[in-house]
Amino acid sequence: METLLDCSPCVLVTGYTGFLGKVVVEELCRQQNAGILPYHRILVLIRPSKTQTARDRFLHTTNAVCFSKLPTACWPSMVEVVEADLAIPDLGLDSITLKSLCASITHIIHCAASVNFDSSLADATLANVNTSMNILDLARECPQLRQMVDVSTAYVSAPRNGTIQEVLAPLPENMQAEHLYKMILSGAIDEARLLRTSGHPNTYTMSKCLAEHMLHKRRDTIPLTIVRPSIICASLLYPFPGYIDSYAAIGGFVALYGSGFFHVVEGDPNAVFDVVPVDVVAQHIIDESRLSDIDAKPTDAFKIVHSVAGLQDSCSMRDLTALGAHFFRAHPGILRPYWTYTGPKCARYHCYRTVTQTLPLSVMSLISKISGDKKIIRQLGVVKRGIKKIDQSLPFFLKHTFDFATHKRIGEDFSSAAYVQLLMKGIHRHLIRRELYVDLPRV
Repeated sequence: METLLDCSPCVLVTGYTGFLGKVVVEELCRQQNAGILPYHRILVLIRPSKTQTARDRFLHTTNAVCFSKLPTACWPSMVEVVEADLAIPDLGLDSITLKSLCASITHIIHCAASVNFDSSLADATLANVNTSMNILDLARECPQLRQMVDVSTAYVSAPRNGTIQEVLAPLPENMQAEHLYKMILSGAIDEARLLRTSGHPNTYTMSKCLAEHMLHKRRDTIPLTIVRPSIICASLLYPFPGYIDSYAAIGGFVALYGSGFFHVVEGDPNAVFDVVPVDVVAQHIIDESRLSDIDAKPTDAFKIVHSVAGLQDSCSMRDLTALGAHFFRAHPGILRPYWTYTGPKCARYHCYRTVTQTLPLSVMSLISKISGDKKIIRQLGVVKRGIKKIDQSLPFFLKHTFDFATHKRIGEDFSSAAYVQLLMKGIHRHLIRRELYVDLPRV
């Protein structure tokens, strides 16, 4: 930590080990090397694991494909690792380290979040609200702070008619944020009823909505921008076209579809869903950090910015499955991919699901158990858990069309059809690992 008192701009990034966090750091390094951004130092907060220190976890990622276009010999030296825990007040740092850290920070980019739709509301609040409050407390102690950027989600607003604006979404029953926060942590609230009345599909979006309100309420004069991405997927350009390392949301859906295991989903085939490239989101975050203007003076401004494709540059579920069928015919997966049904949970849904998914997987599992192939049994278990997760988390986003207000298009020549083909190519390359499944029983 002895270099932290350098007077150069210093960017603190949380969530480095996640999909978006890695791309943000990659772009900070790339753009500095290219002279697009002024010289700046990068600090990443990483929590140690049971078996690795924060530094070890960082070094484990330096050979990741995300950083393959950076000069291998020097880019890790551009990043300083701080071992910390966002869930603990003062991030678990001793007073001397904390004071030194705060003295150097000029910009904060808070990407860390728990995107676990199955968490209890209390756990989601601890993971997504408390951590944001701890980062906000850190920001208050940074005398040179010029800007804080918090990454939220565009789905803090429940689906409704009309355009969703870049303003705070209403809390359920017009409750005050502080009151709701205390009730959740004390267990004095009916979680199911709260989600039902708010229109939120899960505790993740509810907790992020509350986090936005709490940040706004407690920020005082901290210059704060909240960036709201929609569904983040493969990169458009950087670190290279089609880069993806996350099975979340569309990544897992397309991987299972392209591998030939997933054929049926609850949803509206005409619903338009918003998918945005990860590097576009990273660029929006960097833009909002105001890092490019080294002479920028701190303000007490607060704003919310959508980082989305928008209806103009989005596609429907019908288009996605059609484009997927076209792509995977030319790039076959593990089993023969095909699509049978998108619609409500009715007799047809259950019939197609049983015939095309449940029975074939059951037969493959039985054959594998008889043969005693533990590797295949484990792999089929992964497939089944993936399908279950998609069935639980994705239908809400496939049944509603969200019209997000946005003032930044991805690009004037952006084509949603071309991008879907690109993301499928990226998912096929980075997520569908055919060699792991070549010995699966055929049915």
